[in-house]
Amino acid sequence: MSRLLQTHPSCIQHHFFSPSAAVLAITWLLALGGCGEVTCPEPLGNVDGTCREVEPTTTRESESDVEQCDGVDNDGDMEVDEDWPLGEACGEGAGVGECVEGEYVCAEGGMGVVCDGAIEPVAEACDGKDNDCDGLVDEGALTVKEEVFPDHATVTPVDGGFLVARIVADQLRVETYDTRGDLTGYRDEIESPVQATFLESDTSGKRVLVAVGEHAFHVVEVHVDSELTPIILETRALHGDWFQSTQMNGFPAWGVYHPPYHPRVLASPPRFVGYRDLGAFALNPFTESELSGLAQEPTLATGVPILTMFDAAGTYLAWEEGDNVRAAILQDNGWVASGIDVARGHTPSITMTTAGPAVAYLHDEKLYLSELGQATLQCEEGGACKVGFGAEELQGTPTGPTGLAFDEDRDVWFVMAGAQLAVVGRGEEGAVLKQAVVLDALDEAPKRVDVVVSGGTAAIVQAVTNGDSALTFLGCF
Repeated sequence: MSRLLQTHPSCIQHHFFSPSAAVLAITWLLALGGCGEVTCPEPLGNVDGTCREVEPTTTRESESDVEQCDGVDNDGDMEVDEDWPLGEACGEGAGVGECVEGEYVCAEGGMGVVCDGAIEPVAEACDGKDNDCDGLVDEGALTVKEEVFPDHATVTPVDGGFLVARIVADQLRVETYDTRGDLTGYRDEIESPVQATFLESDTSGKRVLVAVGEHAFHVVEVHVDSELTPIILETRALHGDWFQSTQMNGFPAWGVYHPPYHPRVLASPPRFVGYRDLGAFALNPFTESELSGLAQEPTLATGVPILTMFDAAGTYLAWEEGDNVRAAILQDNGWVASGIDVARGHTPSITMTTAGPAVAYLHDEKLYLSELGQATLQCEEGGACKVGFGAEELQGTPTGPTGLAFDEDRDVWFVMAGAQLAVVGRGEEGAVLKQAVVLDALDEAPKRVDVVVSGGTAAIVQAVTNGDSALTFLGCF
């Protein structure tokens, strides 16, 4: 009976059936360096990971009758080197990443073959290359840069870097970082138009929109040029229907505008979305060229329940309703169309890709990711569908709020849940957790997270309700 020797998967299986080939089997396997699932033939057995004789043989052919790998017909059968797979392809991962296919050639001494010219997988390095030949660049090797601000912050991607908006003392400051997570030194600032317990931002091309507020709201438009210089162009107050009194029946009003129950500003299509008051969900569409639509009376939306956690991206909404996460298309007239239950769960976030929206959410102490079709809002075939990661994989139990971003170039997701960040790639059998990072620079749990990608680097902002923010970059530095 043959014994199975589990070794490196880069070589093909070879079977030897003649006891006279025992010497060749041993030398060949040693020359191959332990590649592949090798079946050890009788009378050979697995001895410390090598196919060896376990009992002495009683007969043996003379060495001159054994075919060697030397270009000579050693055994006189009119064939040369027929026992060896000369010219056959070898090497693991050939054609993917940095891996290159080689071929078998005779080893020095003639008693085996070696794989010549192959470049095989090595440990992934943070160098812009797919070193381990899994189709993903730099995953599992990304490094972290982070800093903490004693004020509110938000981040959004721009070409060649990121724009970070912060409330510094009484000013709204916008400044840029490159894709290495370094400050460019360019910034602009204005007096903050309102008291703020949150900032939100979004971008479309060179146009960046920043929403700031607590009980009253403004949207600030920023232009970022090719040198990553930010210029504040305009500030517009929202219609008074968005204003929530700071008092309710003589008591301070908590309101819906504290994170995570805060509005969203979207750059494409341009709109301001959220709870106008404790019971009414609304939106203010405006144009690509100006902010005047924000001053108009907001349009009430139907179909979104009272005061629930939600997120918006493009024309899409995701919200929690009962025990479910729902998603729908929100039209400018307030109509919520194509609503669907995405999955059991809560605390959703949503983002857009070229293929359609995707949703992250929590359920049963796991962080989930689902890619949805643009029209059906159902899981796309071949995409991530209800892929979940728990405490053991993430180095801790995931909690809200959630956030996510997609790196189109590398086909990689950055999925955030509180202090847990999951880098999710795509393997042969579906989504694969490539790296898990704990971002715990803040002294308390975040109430709001931004996750964005630019130039292969992810930028994350975690913010508490009334205080600090942490800015983290994940990339090759």
